[in-house]
Amino acid sequence: MFDARYFAYATISALLVISPGATMAVVMETAIEEGRAAAMYTVLGVNIGNSTLALASALGMSFVFTHWPWTLPLVKAAGAAYLSYLGLRGLWLAFRPLKPGPAGGATGSDRRGVAPADGSAAASAARLGPRAAVARGVMTNLLNPPVILFYMTFLPQFIGPQDPFFGRFVVLAATHVSMSLVWLSIYATALGVLAERMTRPLVRRALEGVTGVLLVGFGVRLLLR
Repeated sequence: MFDARYFAYATISALLVISPGATMAVVMETAIEEGRAAAMYTVLGVNIGNSTLALASALGMSFVFTHWPWTLPLVKAAGAAYLSYLGLRGLWLAFRPLKPGPAGGATGSDRRGVAPADGSAAASAARLGPRAAVARGVMTNLLNPPVILFYMTFLPQFIGPQDPFFGRFVVLAATHVSMSLVWLSIYATALGVLAERMTRPLVRRALEGVTGVLLVGFGVRLLLR
């Protein structure tokens, strides 16, 4: 089971997992806007999405796309729309009007324009509930054609005719999901800690704007592929 083909697959999978893409951009946006906990729930959702796609691929998802070829462009359009929605939402948060604070100064830590009572970034974050954060991660990968194609066309190339198909598929899929879970958890934690230390509203707004532009860009690129 753990032969040369497996280690080649694991190496390529690791490179794909750490490569910047739409998933990492969504985790980044969540960490900056919502905090570390929400980002971790999003990571959980991403890997629920990965596991769902892996299972669907093992059970013959390619049959759907082969017999109804219009379904993949439909998924692509939905994914592009979802990423663009998240990006435009981030841009709105970055450029929303500031509400004057008690001392006459503008406050921007809170998305409503009201600074939190203790002035901390952490207190202003985590307004996205756990279920919504998980759903964000699930939607991000279920509507991501490159991830669909990874499980549908790339992974099966490492299953030989003499291998037990389902058993081998599970091992390979579990390897990718585990790598994704570990890497994105480290990534989300680091960004969450960094975001919690950013107490200047303008800095946080700039980061929200950057992540918003990135997500819109990923959405457009996905649509044009």
